[in-house]
Amino acid sequence: MEIRGPSGVIAGVDGSVPGNEAAEWAAREAERRGESLHLVHAVNTGTVTLSPRTGTTVTDLILREAAELLESVRSGLEAAHPGLRITGDVVPRDAAEAVLTAAEHAGVAVLGTRGHGGFASLLLGSVSLRVAAHAACPVVVVRGTEHPDGPVLVAVHDERDASALRFGCETAARRGLAVRALHTWSPVVADVGRMAPMVDELGEESRLHEQLMLRTCDPVRDEFPAVDVQTQQLTGGTAATVVEESRTAALVVMSRHQPAPRFGLRLATPVHAVLHHAQCPVAVVPV
Repeated sequence: MEIRGPSGVIAGVDGSVPGNEAAEWAAREAERRGESLHLVHAVNTGTVTLSPRTGTTVTDLILREAAELLESVRSGLEAAHPGLRITGDVVPRDAAEAVLTAAEHAGVAVLGTRGHGGFASLLLGSVSLRVAAHAACPVVVVRGTEHPDGPVLVAVHDERDASALRFGCETAARRGLAVRALHTWSPVVADVGRMAPMVDELGEESRLHEQLMLRTCDPVRDEFPAVDVQTQQLTGGTAATVVEESRTAALVVMSRHQPAPRFGLRLATPVHAVLHHAQCPVAVVPV
């Protein structure tokens, strides 16, 4: 099978139901972007190849079956999306590493919640978590129910999240949707005798958060005059609020603020929780 550097939209596939749903989502996204779709099917043959009793015969069989599975997925997508250029590779390595390598030159990477390798009770598999934590491009985890007429919901913590908001606006512009920039915060509570409150009144604190939203959102709003960018402040925890608001959204967009080490699953707690519990697809954007 052709080995190439992917571009446009990539999707990790493994023949599972979540993987097939992610591939279909990725195909629609590639069509909207006017770009190609590249499928990555990873198979880890390491333990088989190292066995002196099996040699290369079993490895060849595994790779052949993987190629047949990939071709089946690709053919189904081509039938559903005529005119979309779809390529694919079988990659004999760890699934997360295969997708991360492909994502180095992609516009967006798309994955399902989990594949065949995890326990059915898991809300989110380790491959999706690792890719979301380390990918160089935005990663969409397809989950829940996509509300095609709902807003693109962007969680905004501070001014660093302008990149995530920009991604949300680009997505909304392609679909003709509105963007809702959501900022959550908890009121300052003074511990009398040990520290003074940062602001004198709750209303003043609210105005400070409103100014933060204006500084973050107004420049991006100017870049997308055709997109209806709404802003909203809510008090409470970020994760719980975003999960609740995701019930009517087309897509949730979250920022990944800190670069994570190559190993480990270091995502901020709100991002981690939203990936597990959101009611619609979630995009994680490195900023």
